[in-house]
Amino acid sequence: MADLAVTAMGLSQSVEVLPLETRRAGNSYAIDTVEELKKIYPDTNFTLVLGSDAATKLEKWHRSDELLKLVKVLVIKRPNTAASEYEEISIKALDISSTKVRQSIANRENVSNLLPAKVVTFIREYGLYGSR
Repeated sequence: MADLAVTAMGLSQSVEVLPLETRRAGNSYAIDTVEELKKIYPDTNFTLVLGSDAATKLEKWHRSDELLKLVKVLVIKRPNTAASEYEEISIKALDISSTKVRQSIANRENVSNLLPAKVVTFIREYGLYGSR
């Protein structure tokens, strides 16, 4: 889905989508992904980009103390949210979270204004998030 979205947005020349998490058996945590990326790209500094809602729960993430030593955190500020302890930026974007998108799909609501058409088709074809 990430690859479909990146392509639909015309970003495939500047954004690389790697299947690291989908190939991993069992639970997949951000720390595992970052550790794997550090092995592939040892001289790269990584930034974890999160929405305001996710940033408020970051300290509860699996091995968050180790994760925060490996990445810089950049928060995409959502309207009407309190400031986080991390660097924040505001961008012109829809005020919606991935949780809300998944709930909307499960409730059979139209999400075509929230996701690229090919991503919506993929979700429906594979029955993801209760879309069947």
